[in-house]
Amino acid sequence: MMCSLRFINWSVPFIWIGLLIQIANCSMANPTPNPSQVPTPHTFRFQNPTQCLKNEFYNLNLFDCVPCNEVAPGDGGLGKLQPDKFSCKCPIGHLSIYERGKTWPTCDEICTPDRSDNCTSVWLPQPRPSSYCTYRYLNSTSVFASQLAVHPLISGIILTKTNPSSSSGDCHSCDTVHNFRYQDFCLASTLLRPYLHYNSFWQSTTTSSRPDVGAPGHFGDLKFVAFFCLTLRNDTACQQLANLCVLSHFSLEKHSPCSAFLLTQVSDVVMKYAHSGEQVRSLQPFLFYKKGRVTKDLLSKTLQLAHRKELQLFSTTFGLDGGLKRWGAFHSEMLNLCPQPAPSLRLALPKKEAEVSCHLTLERLIDLANQQANDEFLSVYLNFSSNWQFLLHQLPVLIETLTPENQRSQPEEWQLVKRFQLISASPRDNRLHQTMPRYEDAHKIQMYYSLRYAEDIELHYTLDQDQPDRVGLPLIRLRYRHIEMESGNATLSQKYPFRLRISYEQVKRGWEWLVLEVALPLLLLIAFAAAIFRLQNLRRRRKADLCQMSSLMEFLLQLAGNVAYALLATALLLLLLQASSPRLLKILLYPACLLQLIFLAIQLWRSSQLELFLIDWERPRSSCEGQRLNLDSSSLCSSVRTFVAESSVSAWRVLFTANAWIRLSVTQKYSSLGQVFVVIAGYQFLERFTHGDLGLRCCLIAAVYLLTYLLQIIGHSLFVTNPLQKFIDLCSLANISLFSLTEPGFGYYIHGRSPHGFADTDMSSMILQLQRTQTMCGRRGLLMDSDKQAYIILPPRNLHIYLERLLLPFQRSLTGSLSQTLLYQKDIVPSIDGQMERTSIAYASVNRFFCAFIDHAIKDMDYIIKEKSFVEQMLNCEIDNYITENKGTFYIDDSFSFSRVLLLGNHLHIFVLELLLLLSIFLMTSNLLIAAAVACVFNILLRHVFRHWVRGNVSRKTLIDERFLL
Repeated sequence: MMCSLRFINWSVPFIWIGLLIQIANCSMANPTPNPSQVPTPHTFRFQNPTQCLKNEFYNLNLFDCVPCNEVAPGDGGLGKLQPDKFSCKCPIGHLSIYERGKTWPTCDEICTPDRSDNCTSVWLPQPRPSSYCTYRYLNSTSVFASQLAVHPLISGIILTKTNPSSSSGDCHSCDTVHNFRYQDFCLASTLLRPYLHYNSFWQSTTTSSRPDVGAPGHFGDLKFVAFFCLTLRNDTACQQLANLCVLSHFSLEKHSPCSAFLLTQVSDVVMKYAHSGEQVRSLQPFLFYKKGRVTKDLLSKTLQLAHRKELQLFSTTFGLDGGLKRWGAFHSEMLNLCPQPAPSLRLALPKKEAEVSCHLTLERLIDLANQQANDEFLSVYLNFSSNWQFLLHQLPVLIETLTPENQRSQPEEWQLVKRFQLISASPRDNRLHQTMPRYEDAHKIQMYYSLRYAEDIELHYTLDQDQPDRVGLPLIRLRYRHIEMESGNATLSQKYPFRLRISYEQVKRGWEWLVLEVALPLLLLIAFAAAIFRLQNLRRRRKADLCQMSSLMEFLLQLAGNVAYALLATALLLLLLQASSPRLLKILLYPACLLQLIFLAIQLWRSSQLELFLIDWERPRSSCEGQRLNLDSSSLCSSVRTFVAESSVSAWRVLFTANAWIRLSVTQKYSSLGQVFVVIAGYQFLERFTHGDLGLRCCLIAAVYLLTYLLQIIGHSLFVTNPLQKFIDLCSLANISLFSLTEPGFGYYIHGRSPHGFADTDMSSMILQLQRTQTMCGRRGLLMDSDKQAYIILPPRNLHIYLERLLLPFQRSLTGSLSQTLLYQKDIVPSIDGQMERTSIAYASVNRFFCAFIDHAIKDMDYIIKEKSFVEQMLNCEIDNYITENKGTFYIDDSFSFSRVLLLGNHLHIFVLELLLLLSIFLMTSNLLIAAAVACVFNILLRHVFRHWVRGNVSRKTLIDERFLL
C-alpha cells in the first residue's frame, strides 16, 4: 500500500511534464489546413465553382462550395433553401424569415386564397402579387403576429412580395412616413432604428470638407448597407460595406463602415467599437489583421511555392456595390500606372528590372479616376503548396499613411489590411455650381473635390538561402498621396510621382532563430518541470495539499527563479553567438532581474527565519540527585542541566556558538569587490576590440564576470578551509548541537556532542582532551562507530507539536498573559528576575527535550539513521522515508546541505542576480563603473540585511538576549 502511494505521489510531476510536452508539441506544430474544416481567415483551399453540386452555393470569402441545407444547425426551413450561385435563398412561393443569430433565413410556404389543397403555414394567406412589382417589403414578424389565430414561434424579420398593410396584393406603393425606400425594397422604419447612427458618418463626410451639403456621396446609403449585412446576413451587402470601409481610407471613427469589421476582427478594440444594434459575430469578408505578436508571426512565416521560379498570385476585384467583377491570375501590370512595362513576378529579379517609376499629370490621374469610378477593390493571394495541396494565402497590405504606427519599424504595431484600391476620388455636385463645358479640358478639374492615389507600391518578400523554393509571405506596402483640387491652384499639367517595385531580401535562419525558437522554449519547459518537481518535494515535506493556495504561491515562486535562469541563459547564448540586439537583451534581462530579485529575497527571508535550537550537552559539576523528570533517562542526568543548579556551567559557549552561526550565515565563497575590480580592469584592456558594439561589450563583461566567479569558487574549494566544517568542529569543542527546522517536517541537525562529556574546562584539561582525541577514532558522530556529524532530518510529526507546547508559557509571558504562566512557576528561585526565570525555564525545558530525543530516551518519539541514495542526493529529495506520527528519519549529510540556509549555499543565486544587475544597469547607462558600483552596493546591502534578519531570529529562537549577540 505504501509503495503504491509513493508511486502515485512521485508520478504527479512526471505526468505534468508529459502533458506540457504534448501541449508544446501542439503549439509548435504548423498543421496544414484541412479542407474539411473551416479555413483560417488567411489561408484557403481554392475550389472551382464548377465543382459545386446542385444543393451547394459558392462562398466567395472561403473559395469553397458549401451546401445550402447544411450551412449551420437550425438554419433554413426544413431543407427548403436553394442555392443562388453565391448565396442561399428561399424558393418561389415561400416567405423568407430572418431570425436573430441565424446565418440563413427560414423558409415558410405562402398560402394563397385560391389554393384548394391544405396549407400548413401559420401566416395569413398572402394575396397573389401582380406580374410586375416595384417593391419587396421588409417588416417585423410582430406586425403579423397580432393578426394570426395561432401565434408563430418565429420572431424576426419577414420578407414579403406584397404590402403587409394592403389586402389587395399591392406591390407598388411604399408609405415614406413609416418606411424607407432603398433600391427595390420598402423597409419599415423601426427596422433601421439601430442603424441610424451611421448617418453621422455620412454627414461628417459631406459637410466637414465640402461646402455643398447636397453633394452626392457614397456613404448616404450606409445605414441600409449595414442593415442588410449585419441583420439579414446578405453577403453582397457585406462586400459593399467592406468596400465603403476601404473607400473611407479605413476610418477608425465609431460610426464608420469599418466599425463592424473592427468589432469582430480586431480583438483589441472590440468594446470601443461595440454598438447595441450590431451583432457580435465573425463578420465576413476578412478585412483586418490583428495587431501585436500575431502580425509579427504572420510576416515571419515561410511558404512552399507552387512554382519555384516565380510568384504565382491570384486576385479578386469587387465593385463598389459588392458584386464580383473579376478573379483570376494577378499580374504586376494591374498595379502599374506608368506607360512603361511593369516588372515581372520572377523570383530574385535584378534591382534594375524590379522597379518602374514615372511622373503622372493630374489630367492622367483624373482619367484613371474616371475609368475606375471608385469601383475597383483588390485583394491579392499567394498560391503555395503544403502537404501536396495547393492553397491560397491572402497577402497583407501595409498602408503607411493609415496610422503613425504603420510608419514605424516594429511589425507588431502595424495595422495590416486585406483589401485596397489604387485610386479614389471624391466627386463634386456640379448641379449647384456653374461649370465649364464638358469639351473644355479644365472641366475635369471641376469633377472632383480631391483625389487619393497610391504613389508608391512595393511588393516585398524574403527568400530563404537554404531553401530557394520557400519565400516569406509577401507584403504589399502602399503610400497614398492626397490631392486637393478645390483650392484653385490645381492645373492639369501638374505632375505627381509614381513608383512600382518588387523587392526581396535573402535571409538565412541564424542563431537568433535557433535560440529564441528552440533553446528558449526548451529552457522554459525545463523551468516549469523543475518547479513542478520542487513543489511536489516541498508538499511531501510539509504534508500539504496540492490544491492549497500556499502550494500555488510556492509553485509561482519556484517558477520565477527558474524562469530567471532560463532568460539569463538565453541572453548569454545570444551574446556568445553575437545574435542579439540591445532591445532583445533588455526584454530578456529586465524581467529576469526582477524575477530573480523576488525569488532571492523570499528565499533568504525564509532561510533567516528557520526554527533554531542550540542543544547544550555540558555536564554540571554537582550531583544531579533529585532532579530527574519524566523526560530523564539513565544517561540523561549526566547530560542535562537546569538553571537552578548552583554549579551550572558557563553560558559563554552557547553565546560563542550563536555568534559563530551569525558570522557563518553571512560568509560568502567569493568577493564581489574582487569580481568588479577584475571586470573593470579586463574591460578597460579589451574594450578596444569591441569597436563600440554594445552586444560585444555586454558579452565581454559577462564573460569576464563569469570567469572570475568560477576561478574564485575553485580557489575557495582548493585553498580555503571549509567554514562549514570549522563550524562543526566548533560545535564539538563547545559541546553544543544545532537543531534547525526550515519546515515543520524538514530541517538539519549538527551533532556537536563532545566525546569527552564536557567542554567547560581549564587549559590543561583541554590539552589532555586533544591528546586523547588523536588516539580516538569515530567518536564524534551521532553513531558510536561513525564520525558523521551533519544530518538532514525529517522529524516525527509530533515533534513540532510537542515543542510548541514547551514554548507556550514563554510565548504567553511575552504577550502579557502573566496570570497564565503562574501555573508553570512553582519551583522558581525568588531572587531571579521574572522574565529571566521564564526564559531560563523555557530554555531548560527545550534543552532537556532535545537531549532526550537525540538519546532515543522518549518512548513515543524516535528516529532512524540512514543514507540517501544517489538519485535522492542528485535531486535533493527524499523518496523512501519512514516518517510517522512518532518516528522520523535522519539522513547522513556529507555535502553539508545545511549551507542552503546560509549565504554560502545561495552563492549561485546571489551571483546570478549580481550578473543580471550588472548587465541591466550597463544596458541602461552604458557606463560600467555605475553598473559595477550598483552590484557592489547590492552585495553589501544584502549581507547587512541578511545578518540583521539572522541575528533577530537567533535571539528569538534560542532565547538569547540580543545584547549578547554581535
